[in-house]
Amino acid sequence: NTDIESAAVHVKSGHFDDPASRAGLAHFHEHMLFLGTDKYPKEEEYEGFLSRNGGSSNAYTDMEDTNYYFSVAPLDHSSGDDNDDNDESENDDDTEEEDGVSAALTGALDRFAQFFISPLFNPNMVQRELKAIDSEYKNALSSDMWRTYMLLKSSSNPKHPFSKFGCGNYDTLTNFVNVGNSGKEEDGGARNDLIQFWQEKYTGSNMKLCVYGKASLDELQKVVEQTFGDVRPGLPKSTSPTPSSSSSSNKQLFTTESTKYNNAVAFPPSSLSKIQEVIPVAEQRTIKILFATPPLDDEDIVDSRPYRVLSHLLGHESVGSLHYLLCEEEGLINDLTTGVGVDTSDFSLSSIDLSLTPKGLLKRDYILSLVFQWIRLIKTSLSSSSDLMAQYHDELCRISEMNFMYRENSDPTEYASSVAELMHQFEKDPSRVLCGNALTGDYNGEVAKAFLDRFVPQNCLITIHNSDAEKESQEKYYVDTNLKDAAWQTEKYYGAKYREMGISQEVIKKWQNEPIDPRLKLPELNQFIPTDFSLRCDDDDDNNDEVVVNGKNDNKEDANGSSKNEDEDESVPPFTPPKLIQRPSGLRLWHKLDTTFRVPKTHIRVHIASPSVYRSPRSMTLNRLYQKVLNDDLNSFVYDAGVAGCNYRVTCTPTGFRISVSGYSEKLTDLLDVVTSRMQSLLQEMKEGPGVHPALGQKFNKAIDNLLRETKNFRMDSPYETAAYNGRMLMEENAWHVDTYVAEMEGEIAEKNPLRMEECAMAVEESLFGRVKAEALCMGNINEASAQKVGEVIENHFLKQGVPLSDDEAPKFRSLKIPTKEEAIQ
Repeated sequence: NTDIESAAVHVKSGHFDDPASRAGLAHFHEHMLFLGTDKYPKEEEYEGFLSRNGGSSNAYTDMEDTNYYFSVAPLDHSSGDDNDDNDESENDDDTEEEDGVSAALTGALDRFAQFFISPLFNPNMVQRELKAIDSEYKNALSSDMWRTYMLLKSSSNPKHPFSKFGCGNYDTLTNFVNVGNSGKEEDGGARNDLIQFWQEKYTGSNMKLCVYGKASLDELQKVVEQTFGDVRPGLPKSTSPTPSSSSSSNKQLFTTESTKYNNAVAFPPSSLSKIQEVIPVAEQRTIKILFATPPLDDEDIVDSRPYRVLSHLLGHESVGSLHYLLCEEEGLINDLTTGVGVDTSDFSLSSIDLSLTPKGLLKRDYILSLVFQWIRLIKTSLSSSSDLMAQYHDELCRISEMNFMYRENSDPTEYASSVAELMHQFEKDPSRVLCGNALTGDYNGEVAKAFLDRFVPQNCLITIHNSDAEKESQEKYYVDTNLKDAAWQTEKYYGAKYREMGISQEVIKKWQNEPIDPRLKLPELNQFIPTDFSLRCDDDDDNNDEVVVNGKNDNKEDANGSSKNEDEDESVPPFTPPKLIQRPSGLRLWHKLDTTFRVPKTHIRVHIASPSVYRSPRSMTLNRLYQKVLNDDLNSFVYDAGVAGCNYRVTCTPTGFRISVSGYSEKLTDLLDVVTSRMQSLLQEMKEGPGVHPALGQKFNKAIDNLLRETKNFRMDSPYETAAYNGRMLMEENAWHVDTYVAEMEGEIAEKNPLRMEECAMAVEESLFGRVKAEALCMGNINEASAQKVGEVIENHFLKQGVPLSDDEAPKFRSLKIPTKEEAIQ
């Protein structure tokens, strides 16, 4: 049941297949495929048809994959009215409805299929698309993400395709020859290579198609056969060798690693055990540790997926974790994330990323030492307590199964795109395509140990981003990671400035043998995983439609504020709006019991409106700092709830504070109570000052550093974002400029009147507990009684202490009317 229909083709070919003489060809090919086919030669035919049918399209080129996808939104699934009257007459039959399949989807599939049957690769458009590729490349020159990624690629084995320049630019695509408008070149031409690339890679055996539509499977299959039937089949894929039947004790693990590309190893020992220091464009302080690991679709890994439990433990944020020690106790990092940074068919890179505070940057030797201590603690536990590791694994399996069982409908276009990719991954077992990676096999201790054994200094590449790397004053703080004797270099394509050196044997020995800090300990098992998935809409006493206002059965008010009397003749709509169930002074509480989607999840949204937040740039800055301190403080205590599917978010906006909690219903109101209680008690601790609460003072200083960096980095945003911001400055009434926020945190004003934790608490206290009003929505698997409890939490924590805010006092933001030309010149 869907109003949006979509389709995607996933081609098992990406920039790894670029010829050495034409870097970026796969990316260029992706662009050119949209520009006309034999059957539909007009350039705008495909995009225009989608647009007229409420749809859109896009594509991406990755290392070993290219994915094309589109969506349409048929106005009427039961008729052929979606046909475009402007289509060429000879193609009219192709957009007629086929046995219940909408004309929009049929027509889009027919146009889409021609990409893979008879593309034109129009020579008159080669020059324009080469410039488009070059523009993409040049726009990314100031992107630290792309600069770092290309530096990583240039650090790999040049004989492995990972080292290739995947984006391409005008020079690499033309071999430094000006193509001109004809598209012809002296050396054979980019177009000739495009055609050869398409002929070799774009065959049926190398592609997977997913169609997401409203019609039946038989009807969709018929349309697919009619539209895609002429795709060239290609050669059958070669089968992988049968695994050895030797005993498990003698079996070699990870047999697909480094076997695909002429046995070239992407990151051989000569590329590892190194430290790089990079000067970023935007201000940042980070450490990225990458470990060379086997491909994730290796037969030994794909079932038990050991990287999930290892990543879960490495990045855990509970008390006693590496994150807690570095962030909460010592204030050396802002964040720590773990996962898989790169995944290809013959290798992967597992990552640990740390965002550092200024203090943490100076203690990066100490941080790296603790990282390897944490890894050794997990290794020790894996060897000595396999049952505990199996329990962690089982917890993650339960959470994955739970999320799969109760997942809600996703965007049809994204879903089709992902399923087309999964069809390659599970080609030998199609039954797993729809569940994807949600279902995991049993824990395999041998595989987990072998995977974690890769997490050693000899097998890693450490990259440090440091905006002040060229300042010699910092070098005195580093011993293990001091690169002062290394020469600065510049990466060829994106221009990243960096230097590197090998990790000395002395440092390796230190990281491998240093005693483990006694404060580090593995997390407890997760107590927040829900067990009650019952639906409140199935409770007999919850299926009523009465609205209670101030304790009485009164007129019904809908979400738009309109009222209806009981005597009025009403027809019940298929989707009823939220109902106002409580309206005491200062609070409007809305409730909507889900009877449609029937999933055991609830969403609670609360808005505390206050005119104090945006009163001045200083007030806004203080309230934003409180948001950061609060989220930092809460993290370690509600981390397990987030892992188990219950999430919270507290955001400071110009109109006040927004509180959001969502997830599985069983313990959601308890999470809201924890969050709002801590919002209150945290202010009292902040008012007592950093002398009484030094750890809190440390968090406040860290919040200032982070907010200042983020605000200053706003100037590095893309041109269209900067233009939109400046447009807001011109059109909005009383909008503070970003420079006024910076001035509160650094410079002359900040030096004369520094931001203090006590002042922050007083400003936020006025915003949360002064003249305020609240509005809340409880929606999903929550009955009216539980929604009333949410109202009680809001009243007790915010409204009882304050004075109700009238509607006239509520913050409002107005945009100025743009004058006409005549008005402007008067």
